[in-house]
Amino acid sequence: MDKCKHSILAQLPAAYRLLLEPVSFNSLEEIRFRANQPVMLYFHENHCYLHKNGGTCSTPDNAKRTVSAELSMLASSLCNHSVYAHTNDMKDGFITLRGGHRVGLAGKAVIKEGKVNGLCDISGINIRIAKPHTGCAGDLLPQLKTAKGVFLNTLLIAPPQCGKTTMLRDLARMLSTHYKIAIIDERSEIAGTFEGVPQFDLGYQTDVLDRFPKVTGMLLALRSLSPQVLITDEVGSDADIEAMERVRHTGCQLLASVHGDSIRTLLKAKPRLLSLFDVAVLMGRRNNCPAVLEVKEVNNHD
Repeated sequence: MDKCKHSILAQLPAAYRLLLEPVSFNSLEEIRFRANQPVMLYFHENHCYLHKNGGTCSTPDNAKRTVSAELSMLASSLCNHSVYAHTNDMKDGFITLRGGHRVGLAGKAVIKEGKVNGLCDISGINIRIAKPHTGCAGDLLPQLKTAKGVFLNTLLIAPPQCGKTTMLRDLARMLSTHYKIAIIDERSEIAGTFEGVPQFDLGYQTDVLDRFPKVTGMLLALRSLSPQVLITDEVGSDADIEAMERVRHTGCQLLASVHGDSIRTLLKAKPRLLSLFDVAVLMGRRNNCPAVLEVKEVNNHD
């Protein structure tokens, strides 16, 4: 059994371990459980259902259906039977598992003093399977350097599920050979930190500020970690931009990502954001797989 499959199954209740044992995890991206609905398996190019006797099936007729009561049991198992310890993560709609896998949660918000304080009556669970794809940034990185080999401030642009986080992760690993790196990982997506330990190889000169709000984390990193490259994801707010302007003024380089579908659209919509970067990289899907679609210089540099 491969390492990825083993780490997922080890964190599931025994009944689901048996049903998923025959399933190939080679191109599996998501396992989705919804109240009173068939369990769905999403692969790179298609989706199918978890058969009620184990393995897969192409229609929901013979699929395993998750009853509402099972979702609480499933969530408890994924939390290693300590839901209380994961309260802060759950109120933000996710749990990070050993191995860096990410569990998205749907349910009813518990509101306290006008803010989401927790999640109850869980109605959906989505296990997003994390795979490192080590080396995926190998062709891109040379395009993000000057003729003298200096890393340029770089912004990755892409719609969801087009590989931004995976690319950030591998760029961090490769850049750490020559630079001190600080990653501000607000939602534990880049490093996949579990019990204080990043679950992915980010290189030996990389520090991770896990679950820090981006602005707070960026300023803290500047004060205490002396990074040469600062990495964060899903930027775009005015507060994010102001913090990144401070990062630039210190001489630290930036590597960040933002949701978008084209460089031209982002240049029009967020010119102040683009002004902080030398290079914009557009990512998307080619042959139904994440791919780099365009690399464009957006500001002059030395």
